[in-house]
Amino acid sequence: MRLVTSVATLLTFISVIQAQNSTTAATSSSTNTTSTANTQSYPAAGAKPVPKPEWVELIKSANITNAPVLKSNGDDGPSVSGTDKYCDWAKSGCMGSSIGDCPKGQWGLTFDDGPSEFSPILYDFLKTTEQKATLFMIGANVIKFPQIVKRAFDEGHELAIHTWTHSFMTTLSNEQIIAELKWTELAIKEITGVSPRLFRPPYGDIDDRVRDIGTALGFTSVIWDHDTNDWMLAENAPGFKSEWIDGNFTEWIAEANTSSTGGLSLEHDIQKVTIDAAIRNLPGLQKAYKVVTVGQCAGVPSYKEGNATVPINTTVSSSILPSAATSAPVAPAAPSATLSREAQVTTGQSAANALGASALVLASFFVTLFLV
Repeated sequence: MRLVTSVATLLTFISVIQAQNSTTAATSSSTNTTSTANTQSYPAAGAKPVPKPEWVELIKSANITNAPVLKSNGDDGPSVSGTDKYCDWAKSGCMGSSIGDCPKGQWGLTFDDGPSEFSPILYDFLKTTEQKATLFMIGANVIKFPQIVKRAFDEGHELAIHTWTHSFMTTLSNEQIIAELKWTELAIKEITGVSPRLFRPPYGDIDDRVRDIGTALGFTSVIWDHDTNDWMLAENAPGFKSEWIDGNFTEWIAEANTSSTGGLSLEHDIQKVTIDAAIRNLPGLQKAYKVVTVGQCAGVPSYKEGNATVPINTTVSSSILPSAATSAPVAPAAPSATLSREAQVTTGQSAANALGASALVLASFFVTLFLV
């Protein structure tokens, strides 16, 4: 009779454990669903981004140049003919407050339009010489390749903004410019924990209105003074040869000793052919110049966070991290105390599995005890 009672007690105990197991798993699943539901909703692919109201408020009291919104001529963008009244770089080469070159002996290494599926090839090569670059990223690509973004940041590269849709910025309204910059900033911050300070206008299409909006939002614009023309290779421009890119670099390297300034180049990591060109020519560039990031050559912080710095040689994470408070240019960003969504789910499942295992162990123990 005592054996029957004990077995009944054992079965009741196991039922309780199983109920706890189910509750834990359900809670874990619920947490995952909630987290997913609360995930930032980014602009739909191919759609023009719309700014959040609080972002628009950031420029309300700013002094924005009253330049007109220009009409785009399709893929050719706005007209570059006529008198330049608003410091339009594409029209006259006017720099305004934009960064456009580096001091003598220095070379700002930059890549636009990533991240892409080919970007890791570039990162692998840069890592062989511990070379850091400034990566001007398109927001829509950032959310498409978050692990690549995280790797770039963890390996010490300077992350910067190249708008959300790669549009001609002088053809956009004030609100659209805000959205292009701020959505990209947010996407990068949610992955890395830092807010880029630098942005590059696609096609170099910028005037004082665009600069003023960027400044009001805490950004600094960056142009270039050496165009590799590798974008023509990526677009399969008729008659363009990759050897011409090599010729450009050969010429720039030869000018290192006589030029009064350094250089700030335009390259792309959107296609393998452009990355191959960069890999071929970087060693020669490194021998002629001190190759650095834009922030280093211009002496400006990479990120808005006051003590934010690029982490060097840190372990690469394969999951998107939650926003961190800050990180710094000397030490790696401190990990957030909050678990990522993936980690929360894994933890919950582990707990549930542990309870189930405990039930089986106890069951085996009691059955053995009463049958011996």
